[in-house]
Amino acid sequence: MPQVPLHSPVPRSVVMVADVGAEPFHVGDEAMLVANVEALRRHDPDVRVTVIGRDPGGTAGLPKAVAAALEGADGLFLSGGGNLSSSWPELLGQRIGWMREARRRGLPIVTGGQTIGPELSTADRSALAKALAGVDHLGVRELPSAALALRMGVPAERLSYQPDDAFFLAGRPPAAEERIGCPDEPFLLVTLDPAFAAVDSRPGLCSLALQLARMAAESGLRLAFLPHVGPLGSLGDEDGRAGAALGRLLEAEGVECALLPVMRPAETVWVTQRAAAVVSSRYHPLVFGAAAAVPCLGIYRDDYTRIKLQGALTHLGMEAWCQSAADAERFGLVRAFRDLWNQREEIAAAMTRAREPLEAQEERRWRRLLARLGWLRDIGDQPERPAASLLGWPAGHTGRLAAAALSALVLERQASEAEAAHWRGVVSQLERTAGHAAQAVRGRERRTMEATRMLTEQQWNDYSRDGYLHLGKVLEPEELEALRQRADDLALGNVKNPDVQMQLDTGGVYEELPTAVRGFERGTRLYRKIQGLETDDLFVGLVKHPLFLEICARQYGPHAPISIFRAMVMNKPAGQGTVLPWHQDGGNVWALDRDPLVTIWVALDTATRANGCMEVVPGTHRLGLLSLYGSTVEEEHVKVHCPPERVQPLEVEAGHAVLLHNWLIHRSGVNPTSGPRRALTVCYMDGRTQSILTGNHFPLVAGSLPAEPYPFIHQLRQDCATWRAAATRQMWKVGLQQLRGGLSRVRARLAAARRWSE
Repeated sequence: MPQVPLHSPVPRSVVMVADVGAEPFHVGDEAMLVANVEALRRHDPDVRVTVIGRDPGGTAGLPKAVAAALEGADGLFLSGGGNLSSSWPELLGQRIGWMREARRRGLPIVTGGQTIGPELSTADRSALAKALAGVDHLGVRELPSAALALRMGVPAERLSYQPDDAFFLAGRPPAAEERIGCPDEPFLLVTLDPAFAAVDSRPGLCSLALQLARMAAESGLRLAFLPHVGPLGSLGDEDGRAGAALGRLLEAEGVECALLPVMRPAETVWVTQRAAAVVSSRYHPLVFGAAAAVPCLGIYRDDYTRIKLQGALTHLGMEAWCQSAADAERFGLVRAFRDLWNQREEIAAAMTRAREPLEAQEERRWRRLLARLGWLRDIGDQPERPAASLLGWPAGHTGRLAAAALSALVLERQASEAEAAHWRGVVSQLERTAGHAAQAVRGRERRTMEATRMLTEQQWNDYSRDGYLHLGKVLEPEELEALRQRADDLALGNVKNPDVQMQLDTGGVYEELPTAVRGFERGTRLYRKIQGLETDDLFVGLVKHPLFLEICARQYGPHAPISIFRAMVMNKPAGQGTVLPWHQDGGNVWALDRDPLVTIWVALDTATRANGCMEVVPGTHRLGLLSLYGSTVEEEHVKVHCPPERVQPLEVEAGHAVLLHNWLIHRSGVNPTSGPRRALTVCYMDGRTQSILTGNHFPLVAGSLPAEPYPFIHQLRQDCATWRAAATRQMWKVGLQQLRGGLSRVRARLAAARRWSE
């Protein structure tokens, strides 16, 4: 039935929550906000829109901010975005908080197109389900998101399956100065996220560069890289890293690639929609390109990205034009592009035909959304009944939705099978990739590619069972010799580093070892420990080895920054060494707010039973920490958990590494041989780990932290200051009481002495 706006004597006020307002600039998030504000003002030019962006301080001040913003508002509008996921806990918490408060106030809640999940922890899923129960209109961009919303209890009549909020956003030509460097048409537009510029992704990027060079040559297209995230107006240090690296590799192939700056949404739309084709690992370049019937190819790394990229193209029936990064890097990109380019006219025509019903559906969606906000009234007999539609689409379109849903299921299964095949063949795949990449890079980059390794699922299973895993060779002979020499130079005083501390090996009892010092009075190779090596420019290269960072990403999560609790050389000097008793690494003695779990042990000299190699008891990490107050395992636990038949010596070749779980029970003996037994040991932590004594973080080796500490740290520091002041007062009080008692005893003795003398 037709609907008309309700006339309001006072301007309407809407609070709109969007992931904007913080660095770096994200074109897609800004585009969705612009599109939604423009749509609201088309329906009501006088509407007041209060935009709430990302809060760099987290959710600490959220309740007060929500209450203040919603005061006097007529509704809450969540702008579209892929943020209803545990992958983005701060954003998820922010949106749940806004929905809870709006529902408590009885305000209508509507959303633009959301991606829900697929990663949701049990707690997050429960909290989100409760929040979504109060949403009057929930837009979803993908059918998997719609299915997850239904499983979480959202009524079907409140769901609206829609294209991205910015799908219909109009483009605008950039200013003349911004168009400098834009290639002449026809061109192939490329957007890659920063993951493609990571050190361990270099072989894959080399493969993509070779394929793009071939694609340009075969199609006659120029190449242009348009970053989607980064500082506005520059190539930037986000997507720009991938663009710059790709440009260098293409230049080595004799192919020019125009590197464009990050542009505002309308200008980005304009450039994207003039491309002859788009290749992107980002979501919105596919949205903008598909909206103008530009043939697109998506590249995804995980389920979250796959669901989004396929979802962007599903609305136009093009969801099959996506592939995993693993397939793309195995020269699948060039094969897919050939098919796409050969069919480009048919594909463009099909996309153009699919856009017309989307335009009609978009008008219906907005009228339904405004009605849920209370801005429209029905004219005629009855409003549209929920039973007459499916996910907001007219009944006549159910066949199309069913076909799209079936396609999504098939693609999901294909993606899972492809991922399994990828892991089974990863080693041989890397060798092939390195072979192709060697044509484009030389010297150090080639060595980096050859050194890049990945762990298989079977290796992770072995590690989970045993608590340790041999990682194989990570150092070449010349690198080994350089690190051995640097350790000795630090101990002998030939190299000065004020941040490094050293401990002398006395060959005595472990508990009686001397403390570490910044430098020995007289240089010696009889050191036991050299710590603080995360500050040494030579050792830090090994600390940041791609394999070690990959392990940390698996253990702590791919989005977690990584810090170092300690990086040190442990030495068993020739002819001596201190016996290290059975122990675990962790506990309250470390004074951390969470336990580190990952230690990498790299042999600088071959470790054998003869020279006091480490000994472990496999599987004991699953016991947890046996004592929270110290690392050494009590004798009663040793008898139970460390019988001789279960002890396993860890013999390791020089230059090879071992992954150790911190809770694995281990020990080492003396070294009676004529040569030293040295190793670098690095304890990696979740970068958010803090000292419970100071609230300080530890040196980062990957990722970054927010500028402001977590809110509870402010309280912790305040509490610590209060406790210190109280302890000081108590100390003086006790001291005075003891002094008075002492004086009383002296007086009593003097009186007794006088009586005796009389």
